[in-house]
Amino acid sequence: MNPFIEQDDERDGPLRTIEVNQAEIVAFQKAMLYLKFACEETDSLLYAGSDSLNSLLYKIMKASDMAESSASFYNQSSLMNETFVEEKLKRLEQEQPYVKSSTHEQTQQWMKSYMYPFLYSGEK
Repeated sequence: MNPFIEQDDERDGPLRTIEVNQAEIVAFQKAMLYLKFACEETDSLLYAGSDSLNSLLYKIMKASDMAESSASFYNQSSLMNETFVEEKLKRLEQEQPYVKSSTHEQTQQWMKSYMYPFLYSGEK
């Protein structure tokens, strides 16, 4: 999986422990992937690029019974999903013109967050 999420886990306070089963793991993953790569609502971008939700997705994916196969599947770019996210971001900028990124670097960082757990191909 894209390792950019690995960071100081205690930055937002002490860690908590929860117990989840495989069905709950799969349900959360599906919900997050829908939010990121299928939901047409531009407001979903607020959550699709969230560092906290991406961090939780990373931890959930690591705990999954399918962690190894997921890691190899997501350790690549997805041009279809990138196109979807870029189009959604363009629609957001049309709907809310004040939401434009100020720099190329900022756009790159946004796309990296939106594309997680896939790698962002535009980051070179």
